[in-house]
Amino acid sequence: MVHQKMASPPNLISCNESSDLESIQEIVVSINDYILSVISNPEVWFSLKQQCVSMLSIEEENTLFEFSSEHSALSNLYWGIESIEASLQPESSEEKMSRLRNSERMLQMPALLEEQGTTTSGVPNSTLVAFSYFYLSIVSCIQGDSLQTTLHFLQSVLVSPDVLRNDIAPELCQCLFFTPGVSKSDEEIRETARKYKYRATYYQVISYGKSHQRPSECTEKQLQRPNKYRPEVSTANGHSFAEKLELSETCESLQYQNIQSVDMQEDELNDMFNKLKASRPCLDLNLHEDYNPELGKNTRVMSLNDFLNDSQPSKSYSEETLAKRSHSLIGHFNRSIFDIQAQQAYKTRSAHIEDVSSLRQLELEEDSAYGSITFEGMRRNLQTIRLGDGVQTHSRRARRMSLWENLQSFIKEVLGNDDEKYLSEVTMIYQMLNGKQGVKYSMLKDVILDQLLMAISSSEEKTVIKASMTALTKIISVNRTAIEEVKRKGLNLSHLANALKQNVQEAAILIYLIKPSPTEIKRLELLPALVDVVASTSSSSCSYTFRPSPPLLTPPAASLMIIEVLITAFDHATNTMHLAEISSPNVLGGLLDVAKSGNSGEFISLARVLVKCMEFDGVNRKYIYQHTRVAPFAHLLQSNDREEILIALQFLHEVLKIPRSSAIKILQQIKKEGSFDIQDTLLQCIKQLQGDHRLFAADILLQLNVLESPPESKRFRNEATRALLEAVTDSECSNMQILSTLILSNIGGTYSWKGEPYTAAWLMKRGGLSSMSHMNMIRNINWSDECLQDTGIDGWCCKIARRIIETGKATFCGLQEGLKSKNKSVAKACLIAIAWLSIEISKGPNSLKYSACEVLLEEIAQFLHPGLELEVRLLACICIYNFSSGKGIHKLINFSEGVRESLRRLSNVTWMADELHKATYYLFSKSDQRISCVHTQTIEMHQSGSGAVTALIYHKGFLFSGYSDGSVKVWNVDEKLSSTLLWNIKEHKSAVTCFSVSETGESVLSGSADKTIRIWQIVKGKLECVEVIKTKESIRKLEALGNMIFVITKGHKMKMLDSSRISQSIFKGKSVKSMVASQGKMYIGCIDSSIQELILANKREKEIRAPTRSWRIQNKPISSVVVYKDMLYSSSTHVEMSNIKDLRRSYEPQMSISAEKGSNIVAMSVVEDFIYLNRSSSTSTIQVWLRRTQQKVGRLSAGSKITSLFTGNDIVFCGTEAGVIKGWVPL
Repeated sequence: MVHQKMASPPNLISCNESSDLESIQEIVVSINDYILSVISNPEVWFSLKQQCVSMLSIEEENTLFEFSSEHSALSNLYWGIESIEASLQPESSEEKMSRLRNSERMLQMPALLEEQGTTTSGVPNSTLVAFSYFYLSIVSCIQGDSLQTTLHFLQSVLVSPDVLRNDIAPELCQCLFFTPGVSKSDEEIRETARKYKYRATYYQVISYGKSHQRPSECTEKQLQRPNKYRPEVSTANGHSFAEKLELSETCESLQYQNIQSVDMQEDELNDMFNKLKASRPCLDLNLHEDYNPELGKNTRVMSLNDFLNDSQPSKSYSEETLAKRSHSLIGHFNRSIFDIQAQQAYKTRSAHIEDVSSLRQLELEEDSAYGSITFEGMRRNLQTIRLGDGVQTHSRRARRMSLWENLQSFIKEVLGNDDEKYLSEVTMIYQMLNGKQGVKYSMLKDVILDQLLMAISSSEEKTVIKASMTALTKIISVNRTAIEEVKRKGLNLSHLANALKQNVQEAAILIYLIKPSPTEIKRLELLPALVDVVASTSSSSCSYTFRPSPPLLTPPAASLMIIEVLITAFDHATNTMHLAEISSPNVLGGLLDVAKSGNSGEFISLARVLVKCMEFDGVNRKYIYQHTRVAPFAHLLQSNDREEILIALQFLHEVLKIPRSSAIKILQQIKKEGSFDIQDTLLQCIKQLQGDHRLFAADILLQLNVLESPPESKRFRNEATRALLEAVTDSECSNMQILSTLILSNIGGTYSWKGEPYTAAWLMKRGGLSSMSHMNMIRNINWSDECLQDTGIDGWCCKIARRIIETGKATFCGLQEGLKSKNKSVAKACLIAIAWLSIEISKGPNSLKYSACEVLLEEIAQFLHPGLELEVRLLACICIYNFSSGKGIHKLINFSEGVRESLRRLSNVTWMADELHKATYYLFSKSDQRISCVHTQTIEMHQSGSGAVTALIYHKGFLFSGYSDGSVKVWNVDEKLSSTLLWNIKEHKSAVTCFSVSETGESVLSGSADKTIRIWQIVKGKLECVEVIKTKESIRKLEALGNMIFVITKGHKMKMLDSSRISQSIFKGKSVKSMVASQGKMYIGCIDSSIQELILANKREKEIRAPTRSWRIQNKPISSVVVYKDMLYSSSTHVEMSNIKDLRRSYEPQMSISAEKGSNIVAMSVVEDFIYLNRSSSTSTIQVWLRRTQQKVGRLSAGSKITSLFTGNDIVFCGTEAGVIKGWVPL
């Protein structure tokens, strides 16, 4: 309930008082004072509006522009109120009056509803009509018509006294209708209001010719409203009088002498369309007659434009003329509604008048296949308007019918012809009408929009829909204010979506111009249709043409900007799903063609889409590199628009994340084609921008600087390097720190086509990492990727390293801070940066090496220890190796015993570690190095319900485990040695017995007791089974070498499967127990204790150790064979070790671990310092033996029977019968 204090409440006017001028003025002043107080107080205004919305059950969030027919009354009321509120903004008088006229038209529709006994959308009509009249009174008050304000308010009381006195204006009603201490019923209030209205109407008639302003003492009060709500209320608005004069329809009985002047606009518009029709006798004929090539314009449009310019009324309504006619008597048509209704109530008349100015609310009837409309409701209104006993003449009705028929016929013909020139005429006519003042012109604009919208929503002809959408698009493109009118009229998104799906491409433009929410676009499932529009784009242009001023929007351009919303506005999963739909060369080619002749807005959208496409897929990145000229995007850096600069930096940063040789070509293209000093521009970006984009600018500038000669470019590289190092040391901003270290770690290396950093992989491969078993312990690396064979990386690395090192010790100090970071990814990235910088440091003077060692060596050594990721340990080894080259080797003497032991344990992984191990051995006078035998359990993984852990292996940095129930689980063991289950897949029908990794490292194979081999790959972040190989027997062991798969079956037979998966038996006379592949050979342990050799190149079989022939020694199968550092280890009841090179001559064991009585070795694993054994006599423990001295130094308890054993990265894993995986790290 809105309570508004009145400044000076008037005395109650008794209904028995005489109808003198003073009493009427007192009523008028009271009502107008109250209305002014409402609109001048924002708090009261919003309270009243919220109450209206609540009572009428209008959901503001849903009042966008789509309303069903049953909600049209609520829609008109809501938008009418919104239009009033918009008119209260500080703006031009012309715009204010236009908004008020729109508000009147909208409010009249609900005001004309049947008042009693019916509902609309569940709301009583009496409530709806009462609110409509009340807000109409506010419109009249703002227009300065105090009498009309009074009549509207009193009509609101007549409709629903209860709503007015309880909800809208309780205090005003108390003053006007109640005597202190006396209560009144609704009917008594109605009777009083009716008498007040009769008096006001009577005063309106007798004061004809006068201006109805408020008394001077009241009008002197200024209407003040804080902030943006400060309407300029005019008490005598001559402009509004003229407009009201044009719409005088119902009061013509009082002023027949002015009929001709009232119809002036009708005659002009009739003539306008008649001339148009005369200038185009037949639409089906050729247009050569209508087109003047010399003028370059359509003569019909020219003549129409000239006519409109000359068709202004020769007799203008001066202030003097208006003063002679009462605007309240022959004013806005809606006021006549009240007059007629008052007369009906008084004289019991039954005539019903509809509002001509609300054209869109009239009954529309379809009369052609084009969806054109006959406006029967309007004709009925225009044909019969009764005032008293008089009837308007037929000639006048005919003139009005001719006007609408002319316009209707013209639009109908246009919708039947999709010629561009005809469609342009509709746009021109609408534009001309839009430039004219007067409600008649507004009504005709409504007719055009209604015709077009009706054709879009109801026509079944594709050509008609296309023509209508093209015309509507042109209208909106040149008259942006028309979009709000189109929304209000209820242009349905579903109609546009259906048209777009039927390949009416113009619908994409309308959808974009309407600006629906991302959720609405997604709900309509438009992406496939938008993709078709873009993919069908064919551009003859071979290069980009940047246009700062936007041309007319095209369907592909609109589709591009809608696609941008669909791939950026949702959560990651939804955006990725949408990206998958546009990730094809055909679509990307269309996107690139769209922007070749586009404007800056389209360039920005294209850049955002391309960035997302590159992040999504490597194929997209490669296509964009091959088909996109990057230089035009670099030119965006010169823009004055901050948004364009930011997206340009992001695009250039992303497009350079490709293999190094290709990235160098892009940098050369930018440098060659740039017509401006891009380095200076990027330097300004570094100085002026903050956040990620500052780092993007530094990244691009530093790379471009490598192409310049050092003397001229020192200033640029120093600023770029300083910007990156500042972010590295800024621990408070973790995101900036992560991004800066990521840039530094790869700016001297390379990326894959997927945009993944491959600098670390290139460094490790360069440092001697070659064993696939070790490579598979490193995550997210495809070791066969072409970027690792890029010959341009070495030269680039040296050039950029030289420039960064020249900045001095500050670089080393900044990277040292990064190494100390608690964020592991930051520390790792800094280690990668130091590793590629160390390549150039190793070539520099000793002073440079000493400086780097002094700052960095101690921190780097901490990354060597067991338990850390193998990748990190190897990178630290590379750094130390390069720092210690030449005379820098003496720095190794400061290493602790633990660091030397760590280097020894890595010596089997890379030759650099082996060299360092030898160097430390030499520096410490060849003394025996102590070996720590203490193991600490750091890992325990368990998931119940899958049975025993029967197989373990590393693949792409993840630990795969197989179970007795046939499931395969994949675990992520991070740098903190904590584990996370990534995937749990059960496709085998029986126990998984073994794993093997393909020679390329791309696949992992699982063998099972269900007689199948499954090949698994990690595809786009998911584990997928890509192949199933069926066998005749259960699988016990398998090894993959090249295209061949070697299998040991349950019956101890050995099979070889070629690339066609055809099985072939080998070693037919042997029962095979174990096997291992190394250096192109396969070593097989047999049940008869013999060891066989298979040379893979020629499939030649050879026995290298004969079986035991003593009858006293039985049951000695070779349960395990392991190759480590050119040594072959075999186990049965005991362990033997032989040099593989000596096996050609004879088998002579060089080492042996004695057997335990009554015990066989079930499983064995060998690392640098230790041999781990699981014996049948103690199935739940692992014995730890020193490899060199064959001393037993301890045991590890698994807690239950061990069913699998595996070692990797100095960690020993075991799987148990209870389904638990445990891991130990030697200290």
